[in-house]
Amino acid sequence: MRRVITHRLAGLGLAAMTLMAAGGAVAVFAAGEPGEIMSPTDGADLMVSLVQSQDSVLWVSLAGNVTTVRTLGWPISDGTHDLGGALVLEKPSNPLAGTVNIGESPMSMEFDFGD
Repeated sequence: MRRVITHRLAGLGLAAMTLMAAGGAVAVFAAGEPGEIMSPTDGADLMVSLVQSQDSVLWVSLAGNVTTVRTLGWPISDGTHDLGGALVLEKPSNPLAGTVNIGESPMSMEFDFGD
């Protein structure tokens, strides 16, 4: 049984590396509601490791250079109008690790990989 699990994990890692080699790989993390910790989607945790607090996120790439980080905050209302959530786009100065602080727990984060 252990051998099967090892092969599956190795297969997922190879799939992530194949996507990155082809270019355009994206790792997405999302939360279900405000204040909730984001969870990886479609194996994103094989490409990026996150440490989250209430207002910031520390990320470390496990799969190569991150070219763009998109962070989306939760939409809010001023009582009359619905306002969009914060959107932060950044090209990290260090493509292997960084922090994002938007002053609240994010709704989602996307990490684009490239050369």
